[in-house]
Amino acid sequence: MSQGEAGGSAQAKFRALTRAWRKRKRKVFAVVTVVCGSIFIFSWIAAHVWPFWTFMFGLWAGASMCFWMTARTSPPAWIEQWQQGAFGEQATGKQLKELEREGWVVLHDLPRGDGNVDHVLIGPGGVFVLDTKRIDGRVIVEDGIVTVRRIDDPELRYEHRGTGHLLRLASETHHRVLAASRINVWVTPVMVWWADFPQRVISGRCTHVQGEDLVQWLRDRPAQLAPSRLEQVANAVRTAWPSLAAERSAPDAWAIAVEWSYTLMAGRPVAGRSS
Repeated sequence: MSQGEAGGSAQAKFRALTRAWRKRKRKVFAVVTVVCGSIFIFSWIAAHVWPFWTFMFGLWAGASMCFWMTARTSPPAWIEQWQQGAFGEQATGKQLKELEREGWVVLHDLPRGDGNVDHVLIGPGGVFVLDTKRIDGRVIVEDGIVTVRRIDDPELRYEHRGTGHLLRLASETHHRVLAASRINVWVTPVMVWWADFPQRVISGRCTHVQGEDLVQWLRDRPAQLAPSRLEQVANAVRTAWPSLAAERSAPDAWAIAVEWSYTLMAGRPVAGRSS
């Protein structure tokens, strides 16, 4: 059973930020529209006046439209990260559909103050809080410290600090469930990496798992919850983390165009958001 939409909050944030960015840069886009539109109209007229050069003028028209679309669908990198984060959460959600068919309860995109909880799972192996990261780099976990190295220059690296946040989410989930239902259940924090993660699985206070290995790792967990108790615990978690009730605004045509452009460039989600 599934509840919520994987990546919904990140997708909505990306759309809102992209609209705000276009509004802030509307004068620039107006100039770009005039220039590109003029080139397109000139090329169309010229192709009829000088048909011998139709191919060349067609290239001009196509290039002007491509430039215009690129300008409209290329927000700053810090805004793009929200789209990349949504891709990562959606990739994790797709993996978890296999477990839903096996009777696991999967909750996506649960509200928490100004942020959200990416995924909460309830199954025979217990309760799991998942945080998804889509990273362009190589992820190394040593002694609980996560280091991300840039693929093109391994000397360029930084420490990823998302583990502490995930541990707090797991602890908060435990206390919320206990307060709401008096059910004392262990909550396992899991960081899901869509990245170059050669270690594949690293256990510890927080478990780190390569996205493609997530489902099998969850299936291999020792049984913690009897089938008769599974729904009781799932209801307790639902009570502790109520569904996201706020309605999100419908995407505009340009937001859809941006999403398509990133989907075409990225191919399929393979890494996690840097946050």
